[in-house]
Amino acid sequence: MHLFKKHTLLFFCFWISLGFSQEINIDSLKQVINTDQDTEKAKALFQLTNFYRRQDSILYKKYLEEGLSLATKTGNKENALKLAYLECKWLYFIKRDYKEVIKKTDSLVPLAKELGMKELQAELHNYSGSAYGAISEYPKAVVEFLEFLKVANTLEDDPSLIADAGNNVGMAFLNMKLHDQAISYLNNSLEYQKKYDSRIKAHTYWNLGICYMAKKDYDLALEIFKKGVNEAQRVDDQYAAAGNQLCIGAINLRKEDFEAAIVEYTKAYEMSIKASLEPFKLIEALNGLIYAHNQINQPEKGYDFVKIADSITSHHELTDLRNREFLFYKASNLMQLGKPREADQILKRYNIARDSLQSAKNIEIIQAKETEFRTQEKEQQLKLQEAKLDFQKILITLLATGVFLIMLIAFMVYRQQRLKIKQQAQERELKEALVTMETNKKLEEQRMRISRELHDNIGSQLTYLVSAVQNIGYNMEKASKSETWGKLQKLSEFSQHAISDLRDTIWVMNHNLINLDHLSERLNNLAHKVSNLTQIEVSVKLTGHNELHLDPVQTLSLYRIIQEAVNNAVKHSQAKHIYIHLDISDSISVEIRDDGQGYNPEMLTSDGNGLLNMKSRANALGTELQITSNSAGTSVKLEFQVKRNVA
Repeated sequence: MHLFKKHTLLFFCFWISLGFSQEINIDSLKQVINTDQDTEKAKALFQLTNFYRRQDSILYKKYLEEGLSLATKTGNKENALKLAYLECKWLYFIKRDYKEVIKKTDSLVPLAKELGMKELQAELHNYSGSAYGAISEYPKAVVEFLEFLKVANTLEDDPSLIADAGNNVGMAFLNMKLHDQAISYLNNSLEYQKKYDSRIKAHTYWNLGICYMAKKDYDLALEIFKKGVNEAQRVDDQYAAAGNQLCIGAINLRKEDFEAAIVEYTKAYEMSIKASLEPFKLIEALNGLIYAHNQINQPEKGYDFVKIADSITSHHELTDLRNREFLFYKASNLMQLGKPREADQILKRYNIARDSLQSAKNIEIIQAKETEFRTQEKEQQLKLQEAKLDFQKILITLLATGVFLIMLIAFMVYRQQRLKIKQQAQERELKEALVTMETNKKLEEQRMRISRELHDNIGSQLTYLVSAVQNIGYNMEKASKSETWGKLQKLSEFSQHAISDLRDTIWVMNHNLINLDHLSERLNNLAHKVSNLTQIEVSVKLTGHNELHLDPVQTLSLYRIIQEAVNNAVKHSQAKHIYIHLDISDSISVEIRDDGQGYNPEMLTSDGNGLLNMKSRANALGTELQITSNSAGTSVKLEFQVKRNVA
């Protein structure tokens, strides 16, 4: 169970020559920039730019432009470079434009190297690596942090730079899950941190503990995290203290010591609030508390933390993709509390978030395959060029021997042709592989959707049946015969409904593509069944051409919407006639209309999830429901596009 997130931090090195830690008099600096003394004016503009960088973007840009203009005018490359470095910091912290940071630092590093400004060169590599880390390009982050470390090693009088660089290299390797490499650099960073009063030691312990936790060396990891908490408290770093404490809770969960986990996660949650950690870190602590209480059969206490996490999620508008772990634990808690219907709704959201993540991974796989193809293509082009060069050399060497020359030409042409044929064959194989991959992806998505359909409908119904049977058994001695008989009668009706749903699902799964005649036939069966049971006349009408085909998922969604609309009309409208009309042109239009007394559609949600399920299935079809109801009757409409297929 993954209850912690890797953290990325940017550690700075401030040096006296830039004057970052000096207190400045703003009014005095503004007077200086109005003088004609270029040297003093350049220093004042730099200090004003740095001061307003985090306070006033308009004044920051004003003094930055004036400073760069003066540096250009006086030909002072060092001042121009220092101001450009401040712009990198502004882009990183204020604008959060990480790609622009990378572009900017790449252009500044050669100039810093040329001017021999090693401290600034090191910081530029540091910012570039941190920017790559922020966009999850960890291999490139490793390269930049190694350059940072390389430059820092030439500045032996400043061990903090070497320690910062080693920590960042280790952190990048950790994000790549190369734990052994990460451990080496993190331990080296800790050795250098012994040479000065370090402020980052708690963060290094945090990274190192995560490495050992991933290697399942829980005892050593726990010892390291405790050191991290103590060190963070020593330097009053509440962020690092909370982070290390979260990992202590995670260790206890992995060791299945749930009572201890509850104690540690409670501390972590309180420390996270005090440190103003990100919302997902707060929910990370709450996830641990929910899971631990579930494991010791205390779901009621776990639900208290579910409510807190729901409040944080709502307040900060966290997405289901970011919050998918919490959705899973919440669903488990609801199931233990005997709320299968609510749990199923949360599981739907969890599955959607998980599928979204899986789709992103599939795209990465396809992109990687395409990159492999491009590499092979370039290799083949190089081979062709080499073949042409060989041909030219042989042609020049054997120009005097005509017959032999013709034989050689024929041989080279044959060789080139074979290379072309080989290349074409590889291209075909790759294209076929990509098509197969895409087909498999679609089949997998369809299988997942149908599995969820079985789980969401039949699974929840069977869960309800099991729960209802157990409930009747527990209360059989206390309840009267009439009450028991009534519950059994309802259970029988619910079972019939579940069997009907299962038949509908199996009918859909038995077809790869379903034309509208098949769907119309199924709807006529539904109409006949409803008419016989209720004495309400139900008619089905199909108009337009019939060249469209639906896949099983589309068919089931549409059929369920129509089925639910008819059920609502039977239950609530007191209608005498129900009309189902499908019109097929370039799209499919559906209307379910009755001549009843009308009803408030919003009232349907009080008895169940019928209307919510209808809307959810409409969204899956890429459309929305249009429901109108008055004294003349009720109408449910939807329209959606379907690709034209050949049966």
